[in-house]
Amino acid sequence: MLRKLGVVGKFVEFFGPGLDFLSVADKATIGNMAPEYGATCGFFPVDAATIDYLKTSGRKADRVKLVQAYAKAQGLFRTAKSADPVFTTTLTLDLADVVPSMAGPKRPEGRIALPAVSTGFATALVGEYKKPEGEQKRYAVEGRDFDLGHGDVV
Repeated sequence: MLRKLGVVGKFVEFFGPGLDFLSVADKATIGNMAPEYGATCGFFPVDAATIDYLKTSGRKADRVKLVQAYAKAQGLFRTAKSADPVFTTTLTLDLADVVPSMAGPKRPEGRIALPAVSTGFATALVGEYKKPEGEQKRYAVEGRDFDLGHGDVV
């Protein structure tokens, strides 16, 4: 969605009620993925989870108080009751539509939903090696109740 919008060279701020359900780790991951979605940076507003993170990661108490006071004074501190900011452009993403998926770093546009990975890979493997799926060699794993073949992800 962000690549289609054309966020290259832009700062992307995430907002909305869905933030109440994202962990600090999820927010950090999404923010750090800015190059994958093409933005200069992606960030989230300061909230209680941010302040908790600062406390638990060893920041000095006076610095934590300063960050919280500054964010509140500037209208940058988000609570569940905060009004959404006004932006020049917005996109809507329902977090319930997000599914686990797999994509390579060289081709993020080749993303495929996890339940479809097996079928998609088998199709690609047949095209790559010109062998029908049933003719691909499988190898039993000694002492286990499964086998492995070319392309298995373990």
